[in-house]
Amino acid sequence: MKNGDCPRSERTEWQSIASQCTQCSQELTPGLISCPQCHAAQGFEAFAGVDPNIQIKNQKLAIWFGFLFGILGVHKFYLGQYGMGSLYLIFSWTLVPMIVGWVDAIRTMKMSSLNFEQRYYRRVVQQYV
Repeated sequence: MKNGDCPRSERTEWQSIASQCTQCSQELTPGLISCPQCHAAQGFEAFAGVDPNIQIKNQKLAIWFGFLFGILGVHKFYLGQYGMGSLYLIFSWTLVPMIVGWVDAIRTMKMSSLNFEQRYYRRVVQQYV
């Protein structure tokens, strides 16, 4: 007798918590990664098509950082330009980075979403030591 063929009185606790496949509605036991009938992945719908090695930046947040904290270079640090962010921070006492931060924010505001993605989305390189 198979586990799925057991009478209800003989089923264990984990078998009574079984779920259904999202594709074919077959009853599944907990812990299965894929459906044995249709081979559909279970529980990973939220990650479909997402590359975990890409750091996603928010364009609106970068604009706000440029306007509010441009004098400190926060928007440059956020976008991964650590050298430029350091220069903004070093020269913040001159107030020139504030004006340049506003200009950066306006340029980022005029930039299309596609252009922003191409310029600032970075692929994370994992180095194992």
